[in-house]
Amino acid sequence: MNIAVVGSGIAGTTMAWQLADHGHSVTLFEQAGKCGPIGAGILLQPSGQAVLARLGVLDEVRLKTAKISNLLAQHRSGRTLVHLPYEKVSNELFGLGVLRSHLFHILFDRCVSAGVQVREGQLIASYSATDDGVELIGKDGDKKGRFDLLIAADGSRSRLREHSGLTRSIREYPDAALWTIGPYTGSQDRLLQVVGRCGRLMGMLPVGDGRCSFFWGLKKTEEPHVRTAGLDAWKRQVIEFCPLAEEAVADIQSLDEVTYATYRNSRMRRVTQGRVAFIGDAAHATSPHLGQGLNLALVDAAVLAEQMSIHADYQDAFTAYETLRRSTTGYYSVLTGMLTPFFQTSNRVLQLGRDVSLPVMPHLPYVGKQMVYTMAGLKTGWFGVYRRE
Repeated sequence: MNIAVVGSGIAGTTMAWQLADHGHSVTLFEQAGKCGPIGAGILLQPSGQAVLARLGVLDEVRLKTAKISNLLAQHRSGRTLVHLPYEKVSNELFGLGVLRSHLFHILFDRCVSAGVQVREGQLIASYSATDDGVELIGKDGDKKGRFDLLIAADGSRSRLREHSGLTRSIREYPDAALWTIGPYTGSQDRLLQVVGRCGRLMGMLPVGDGRCSFFWGLKKTEEPHVRTAGLDAWKRQVIEFCPLAEEAVADIQSLDEVTYATYRNSRMRRVTQGRVAFIGDAAHATSPHLGQGLNLALVDAAVLAEQMSIHADYQDAFTAYETLRRSTTGYYSVLTGMLTPFFQTSNRVLQLGRDVSLPVMPHLPYVGKQMVYTMAGLKTGWFGVYRRE
């Protein structure tokens, strides 16, 4: 089949590569002038690792990663808020701190090797679908080509999702973040998060080679003030909040080196429509607080590609994909939407609820394990857990 994949992020590249490997003619559209990674570091959970292992690239990915054994969230004072070690479930489970650029280049190189046609600088704003195919349409109404199928992987602010009319809900968060990569001599096997009473959330994820992905949470309204005050003022703010973070921002020469990101929670009534299927953040965008976006995207791409290799009829493949992913993505979407307000809240009532409940929950026999399963990306719904062989 002649298939278009829109969006060259992790979901899109994983999908395009697999489809080409299965013998399809694949064209990958990217609106940027050059395909490349967006963002800093990511936590590759066991769910995402399982996908990359099946695809035969996990060993290559692991060459430049940090093995993460636990998550520690603490107050600025040093008091523990929540501690989640993977070993609470299994000694074989762990996360991998990895640079987004490292993973992207591995996947993109596979696309090129598999014969995927890459079209850069091509913004796909909408589509026209019939029983016979899908016509891609640019921002100015120009036609970009006709295909048998369209896989929409154009991110959390998906134009194609908006065009589909299938959006169930979109929630814009007032929170945002600044991301960068910097030196780090702290614990190399731990994702560290620090919260403050002001509603601040800061994180440091080791990504190998003595570096970390540094996350600085802030309100959207704060970002212009940070730019106006300048780099030195921001560094002083970071160091005052958490002295351990000084080395992570020390080498930054300009705020232009820091990535600014906003986020939202979006859900769809369905993730397939005729000859069109949605994957990754285009299908179910979430905030980064549970760290599941990339892992859900990898599994989406793997499941859809597998179903298309099993079923001769694309409609059967799309139906199976939707059925297999509905419970898992619904769980993480709803849970993230429920928990996100507690992570960066300045509301003292919400903070009290968070501070009282979170330290206790990991120690409850059933609840503690479910929290780790959730962190590991292994929940298949509110009551189901993916059991590894």
